[in-house]
Amino acid sequence: MKMNPPEHWANFIKTFTKKYKDEIIFDIVRVFRTVEDIQERYDTYEFAEFLPEYIPVADDSGGQVAVISKDNKDPKVYLSSYGVLQKESLEVLDRDLIHWMQRKFPFERERNSISPAEIGKREKENTLLIQKISSFPAIIEFLKEPVCIEGLALPENYASAELIYYFQDGYHYNSVENKDLTGDAQGEFKSDWIVLASNYFADPFFIDLNEVKDDFPVYFAYHGQGVWEPVKIAESLAAFQKILHEIQDLRLDKAGLIQYFDEYLELENPVWKEAYTSIIEEEGEPEPIKTYDLGSEINLYITDTGPNKMKVIALLKKQFGLSGSEALELSKQPKILFRTGYRKWLEYDAKQLEDLGAIVELEVLD
Repeated sequence: MKMNPPEHWANFIKTFTKKYKDEIIFDIVRVFRTVEDIQERYDTYEFAEFLPEYIPVADDSGGQVAVISKDNKDPKVYLSSYGVLQKESLEVLDRDLIHWMQRKFPFERERNSISPAEIGKREKENTLLIQKISSFPAIIEFLKEPVCIEGLALPENYASAELIYYFQDGYHYNSVENKDLTGDAQGEFKSDWIVLASNYFADPFFIDLNEVKDDFPVYFAYHGQGVWEPVKIAESLAAFQKILHEIQDLRLDKAGLIQYFDEYLELENPVWKEAYTSIIEEEGEPEPIKTYDLGSEINLYITDTGPNKMKVIALLKKQFGLSGSEALELSKQPKILFRTGYRKWLEYDAKQLEDLGAIVELEVLD
């Protein structure tokens, strides 16, 4: 069965591959960069038989493996071992992949234990917060349409409306120490502040539930400063979402993006100033994204198997149901039609092949 990792893994791996180039990081950690890498370990260690609802995402080169659920609603990272793949033995490593990366991929087991009472309390808090935000359509609409912008310290991670309370970890409470972090004193995080998104550095973008009459102005604060100092960055959630959409639309147009910031955003604001500076300092133009008419079918060709020929042959063998010798003969062709379909169907295949060093070609069919 072809692997289909959850969406939050795809978002994580885009950030990870930009930051880390070495195959082994921090001397022992191997993060599986492609769907093929995950599939290989999933098949080799027989996850389908022993742990079918989870997929491996990294290991520590010593038998321990980090896994995530196939369910996109569960973003947590779990610890297991290749020798004991049992759901009952899973232990939580981190709240999500991005946060685990920020902590430099520790494989240490959680030292504190969460009691059943504490688990029940968090589930109740999540239910109560869901009920509370459900009465505010502006919040629900904002979370339904996340605009993820990489490289500018703007929102990259969004809360899920169904798991909104758990996204408050690190702001409302500390799940490691089972500690409430909210308070009414100056510099403390207020209980009515709700974090809806965060950037790569876990800096939060949040609203105050008391400001519904003002259409929820959006605030930002730097994480890890010892005190929380909110900065208003948009007059409303709708205004903030509109700004993010406009930035996203211009992300590949450096000159146009600079002009947009100059004309429409307050550059004295530290958030917009930091993003503006990042744009100015970016080297070269981002690589254009190839887009195609979604109504057209596309042929995906392999024009060069590249340096990892045997892995590409393994893909050919699986794709076409060939024997090893048949796949080897097919690999010798100068242009191999790997698959035909719509663009969104082929993105993983093209990425998988390119990560192996193969050269691919996309041809739009008339």
